[in-house]
Amino acid sequence: MDLRALRYFIFIAEEGSVHAGARRAMVAQPALTVALKKLEREIGTALFERSHRGVTLTAAGSNLLPHARYLLKYAEDARTEVQLSSGEAVLTFTVGCLLGRVSAAELTGPILDTFQRLNPGVHVRVRELNFADQFDSVLEGIVDVALVRSPFEHPDLAFKSLFSDPTVLVTSPDHPLAREPEVPIQVVMDEPVLEVVRAPRVWRNFWNLSELGNGENRLVPTNAVCLVDYTLDVLRHSTVNLMGESGWRLGGLGEPTACAIRVVDAPRNVAGIGYLRGNDDPLVESFIATATAVAEQLISLVPNATLS
Repeated sequence: MDLRALRYFIFIAEEGSVHAGARRAMVAQPALTVALKKLEREIGTALFERSHRGVTLTAAGSNLLPHARYLLKYAEDARTEVQLSSGEAVLTFTVGCLLGRVSAAELTGPILDTFQRLNPGVHVRVRELNFADQFDSVLEGIVDVALVRSPFEHPDLAFKSLFSDPTVLVTSPDHPLAREPEVPIQVVMDEPVLEVVRAPRVWRNFWNLSELGNGENRLVPTNAVCLVDYTLDVLRHSTVNLMGESGWRLGGLGEPTACAIRVVDAPRNVAGIGYLRGNDDPLVESFIATATAVAEQLISLVPNATLS
């Protein structure tokens, strides 16, 4: 069996949907679907029952799940033991990804794959970050580097930009602005927006428009730390909120549940690498160089993006 397909199967089972499984795996949904269908053909039966609410495991899928987890752990243990027996040091390098695949959009997978291929003796581990822990995970050494979205500002943190993409306005399809093909940022200033209270202040002030003068009386607090919950609160509270176009495309609820409107003069959303300031670890330098090279070569994969 293909270990990658088994990993995808586990992600879908744990997340309860193919879309969420793809986001966690940081791959395009069609690629994950193809791998799942191939696995089902190999097993000889369906592993999930599909409905408009997501997916649930069939009896065969429930039977396969513990075996899949065991096989992946066994493969990882085997790799570690072989490296130890050969005298190789097993280095672990942890990459944080803000909101999973959203972190560097369509470049997230190529960056991670290329870095692993260039560093075959290193075990590259990925940790998904959210709005609340994106700074602390780097500051506390939980991750070595993080693929994040600006602003990423702290005295002890450094940020290397890779590319930027447009910023859109997300709101309910019933909102009056939803009928507009595009709007200026000034129109948004008159609307209530969400305040992501668990996010670092510099980050939330950017996204709730406080930096542009939006009054505190228009801020609606939310405890959301991921894009799906964030978008649900946009709908629940009838607010409007800025979001990177790639975040809307890859991580939000999407149409017709919510809609995105072009904001003609909004600041672009910058994707980049966050790391501890002054960190001279060669692997950190290698990751930055790799991500920069991948962005320069594959920027066309991200719609409407430009190199930073």
